[in-house]
Amino acid sequence: MPDPGITPNEFDAIEAEQVKAYFNDADDLNWAGALVFSLMVYAVHDASPWWTWGPALGLIYLITLVRTFLIRQYRRKPEYRSSTQWIHSQAASGGLAGVVWGVSSTAMLAYLPVTLQLFVLTVLTVVAASAMSESVSLVLPPRFFTIASISPPALWLLTVGDRLHLLLAVLLLLFIPVEILLGSKKHRIFIEVQRLRFRNESLVAELSRQHEMLESASKAKSRFLAAASHDLRQPLAALMIFLEQLEFERQLSSSGKDVLDHAQQATASLCSLLDGLLDISRLDGQSIRLKIKSFAIQNIFDELGEEFRPIAEQKGIRLKFSPSSAVIESDIILTVQILRNLISNALRYTPSGHVLVGCRHRNGRLAIEVHDTGIGIPEDQLARIFDEFYQVNNPERDRQQGLGLGLSIVERAARLLGHPVALTSKPGKGSTFSVTVPLAKAAIIEERIDQVRAEDTPELADRLIAVIENEGSIRAGMQSLIQSWGCRVVVADSATTMIKQLETMDETVELIISDFGLKGSMNGVDAIAAIRQRWGDRLPALLFTGNISKETYTLARDSRLPILYKPAKAEALREAISVAFCNSKFQAGHV
Repeated sequence: MPDPGITPNEFDAIEAEQVKAYFNDADDLNWAGALVFSLMVYAVHDASPWWTWGPALGLIYLITLVRTFLIRQYRRKPEYRSSTQWIHSQAASGGLAGVVWGVSSTAMLAYLPVTLQLFVLTVLTVVAASAMSESVSLVLPPRFFTIASISPPALWLLTVGDRLHLLLAVLLLLFIPVEILLGSKKHRIFIEVQRLRFRNESLVAELSRQHEMLESASKAKSRFLAAASHDLRQPLAALMIFLEQLEFERQLSSSGKDVLDHAQQATASLCSLLDGLLDISRLDGQSIRLKIKSFAIQNIFDELGEEFRPIAEQKGIRLKFSPSSAVIESDIILTVQILRNLISNALRYTPSGHVLVGCRHRNGRLAIEVHDTGIGIPEDQLARIFDEFYQVNNPERDRQQGLGLGLSIVERAARLLGHPVALTSKPGKGSTFSVTVPLAKAAIIEERIDQVRAEDTPELADRLIAVIENEGSIRAGMQSLIQSWGCRVVVADSATTMIKQLETMDETVELIISDFGLKGSMNGVDAIAAIRQRWGDRLPALLFTGNISKETYTLARDSRLPILYKPAKAEALREAISVAFCNSKFQAGHV
């Protein structure tokens, strides 16, 4: 009967494991038993007739050979019989061997003196006890052997009549249940160990399955987000271009300008949401190649100070950066993104007072801290503060208070870098966020140059720029916008069409701007490569796309192409064009 706490599948698996464990040791025990019987017969054969031990000796070796055959058969082909059949075959052979031991020993006892009788009984009980203790995986074979080998001599001892033999008979009869009880306890321990093992394996398999499902769901989410983001970015990019062109229209009335301002604010809010989703998608998909370099933290403080001091002054908040001479090792782009989001979050939730950014040296590392005197975070909300779209005191989802993605991006970027993020906060008194980064081992500092200096800004007037764009509205908007900067523009919806147009012109194209998804067999990276092959490998180029997939990023990075993600403001597009002109070897990444 299987244990009620064990499922049928577990019972079958445990039974198979019982048989396997038993047969692993059975061969040695099998021949050891035959050898012990032979030595016992050798010790007493002179004192007893040959017929009491001769046939038994032959039968013992015959049974041993049969059991050896069964053992070898199992090891060669365990599926030849079911687990239950293997158990029954060993129980039958064990019981038969016990009968031979018991009957022959009883026959010999009648002719032996008391000292040899005690010798035979001692050997018999030792063999039975060894069989019971060694075969903990299966209980039937040793039980059958013990009962069959001990019962005949015990019954014979009862018939002798004197006190010594009666006492020996009682001891033997008590020996049987005691050994069965001890063997059962060991057997239950073996079964429990196997049950726990199989359940652990089942839990590990289930955990692995759940992990694969989560991985699959995460990949599906990333694919969906990339596809949805691309489809949203295309019309939004066109909308931004046309709205920015409307801004320069002098015919707009005062109310029309107000409507335009509101439209631009709504578009900017949607752009911020898409940018946040893009950052989260890229960080989750680990489509960012880390570039660990040494750089001075003060340079980052200076850059962020210029960016955020006007915002802080507008709110009447004192923003201070404590000077630091520390040099750290990290990815400069992600480090700036982490600090930018932390400072922006501090300014947003600080109605009055100050925000302080500083550093502390801790155990050979540098903790960069952002302190504020803002509203603080209740203790029961600390665990959720890094969740997507979660905001303190903003249940109505007021977009003026942000989107709730900044700290999620901080947590993901810090995790990707391996930089611990810590938070302490007191409601009504403020919060302190800190990110711990490694200090540089060498004094080699690489300055951050991802902005084009005013004196280095190239003149765009009369430049010939090729724009390859699949969407007609974006193509028309980009043509009009870039022409307003004094450039000459050639537009096409595919690489093939663009090459044909350029070949009919006497002039050389000076810059390629291409979407990733194009008509025809070539994508944007292929299109740029084809045009460069015709007009020069060093021809400046820019990938302008709403495709945020890891594959697109990897292709651009490998081709050393800068990426500007749609939608983008006109000033961002102009800056990207300037960067591409200044450095045609610009590495792939965010512009």
